[in-house]
Amino acid sequence: MSLFDERRVQDLCARLLDNQNEKGESLASKHGRELLELLQAVGGVESVGRSARHVLTEAGRVYLASQLAKVVPPAPDKRAQMRSLGVKLPSRLNQATFHALWHGDSKHSRSECPDPQLVDLTLTQDEVIRIRTLEPLSLVDRQGQHHDMAVIMSLLGELALPERALLTLAAVEWQGDQVITVENKGAFVDYPLQPGQLLLFAPGRNTTLAKLLIPLLPEGTAWAHFGDLDQRGVDIAMELARELHRPAMLWLPSDLHSYLEHYARPVRTFAAASGKVPWRAEKTTRAPLPWLDELKSEALWLEQEVLIRAPHWRSWLLPATSD
Repeated sequence: MSLFDERRVQDLCARLLDNQNEKGESLASKHGRELLELLQAVGGVESVGRSARHVLTEAGRVYLASQLAKVVPPAPDKRAQMRSLGVKLPSRLNQATFHALWHGDSKHSRSECPDPQLVDLTLTQDEVIRIRTLEPLSLVDRQGQHHDMAVIMSLLGELALPERALLTLAAVEWQGDQVITVENKGAFVDYPLQPGQLLLFAPGRNTTLAKLLIPLLPEGTAWAHFGDLDQRGVDIAMELARELHRPAMLWLPSDLHSYLEHYARPVRTFAAASGKVPWRAEKTTRAPLPWLDELKSEALWLEQEVLIRAPHWRSWLLPATSD
């Protein structure tokens, strides 16, 4: 902390800079003596008569002005500001709304809690997770009430579950056995659902809601990820597996070789702004998958959309990488 961050020093500097104060200022206090040493080092003060009072030289004025310009003003009391406006924060608030109220900028980048008194405030991004399944599905709230989604699923073909609604659930009742997270929208809507499957749309790395919903499903429900066969798609599957504390599984057709022959493309065809990356050279702790090894060795990738009409599907265990 700089000496000039002290309020008493700032007040003393203001008096020294006052052109009307021809009698000078006393610098006998503890903070005054520290300030005097700094000013004497730059030839910034002159004594007034025989007393311990001082006035600034031009060099002193320049010095103090430059030091005070570096002082960061104290942050305003945001809670007091909102109280004066009659604003009371609810227990849940959209992240952009909160940043607009607290920081004056809805796109503020800080994510940590800015005030200890706000630890019970839940900030939401208010995303929606889309669900497809052929099986009956009911939502169980925290009061234990069951809400049958059959009519909605039959009418719309899917269920769009808002983030805030998801946060109120205790469980999801469902009679299937395989949940599949799907990376791309086209693959999610066009994949031919089979009995016992539940699809979750988890676009790119936006998997937060999928990671909240999957633990609500019945115990023993298997999970696998269906995404592009490229380094980024594999990374997403690995990240999901770590967060869910499950083996990293890919949901793919049983026979991939014919699709590689017709649809695999060189990695260099990635658009510069696509966010995709080339394959990484990694050591695995078990034998790699044959088709994955082929894609890596040939620097190829495969879009997930070309696979959706394949007849037979299964889960593939991704090779674990060594640290």
